[in-house]
Amino acid sequence: MRVRDVSAPVPHRRENNTAATRALRATLLASALRYAERGMYVHPLLVGAKEPRWLDWEARATRDPEVIERTWGRAPFNIGVACGPSALVAVDLDVPHDGEVSGLADIVDGMTMLDSLAAQIPGAQITPTLTVRTPSGGRHLVYRAPAGVGVRNTARTIGWCIDTRAAGGYIVGIGSQVDGVPYELEGSVTDPAVLPEWLLTLITAAPEPPKAGGAPRRADVVARLRDLTRQGTREDRWAHGILRSECDELAAMKPNSGRNNRLNLAAYRAGQLVAAGLLDQAVAEEHLTEAAQASGLGEKSAFEIEKTLRSGMTAGLSRPRRMATAPARRMGGAA
Repeated sequence: MRVRDVSAPVPHRRENNTAATRALRATLLASALRYAERGMYVHPLLVGAKEPRWLDWEARATRDPEVIERTWGRAPFNIGVACGPSALVAVDLDVPHDGEVSGLADIVDGMTMLDSLAAQIPGAQITPTLTVRTPSGGRHLVYRAPAGVGVRNTARTIGWCIDTRAAGGYIVGIGSQVDGVPYELEGSVTDPAVLPEWLLTLITAAPEPPKAGGAPRRADVVARLRDLTRQGTREDRWAHGILRSECDELAAMKPNSGRNNRLNLAAYRAGQLVAAGLLDQAVAEEHLTEAAQASGLGEKSAFEIEKTLRSGMTAGLSRPRRMATAPARRMGGAA
């Protein structure tokens, strides 16, 4: 198996063959092997970054020691842990962006948000599990997915500064570094616990239909995407600009104007960008859902939106769309 097998060049930072680089490579190799020994599937990320090195990272994620040694023996690739093949659900407890506030008393980040959610549910406890401290100061709580239950990626749908990664998503592994700051094990628990029932319910519960007067406004939907179109690389801005345009057009539609077909098309186009590694799937689905609600879809059943969105997204994932000169970047959804 080749380490690189992609249709477009995937950039990574030039490796200097120094003692520090060799030491980091050995650390990452050892960490990747430990994940594999515990039944988790790993794949390489770009050196010093969170984006996958392989376009088909989920299909190629591996527990094979020989593949792992050959891959991480060549360069200090960061580690991606594929949640789907590994039967994992990761709860990503983020820290807010500069100037961002929850508007809720005593809620300052994802951890305090999760504590608050648990306090509202009788008997709910945050079960000790494998926990990873991220360079930003957030945490990944890594759980085993219950057998036979489909769990999806979410983006702030269960609480402020809380995302989840499951099938179709991955998390960055222990030992990986971004801007020189490592992902580190927090505490002494090294194996994932089974996802608590109360958390599973929060993650898998269908979104409630918008109440009268409570659907998002078109202006709010577009405003939330505005900052994304001003950040990142040229291809990041291009992809988010397409998502913003799709959401704007959908949110502006009226009843009996083909809203459902338009949602399907918007989801298809977003899926193409997800497949190309240019959009985070959970983020795209969140914004498309809000745009659909702004148009009036989902008033009778929240599943009306979800079914159509899933159909279009799945179709788009099989037809990647890239800028002519855009390198492959994010895919699936990383935490």
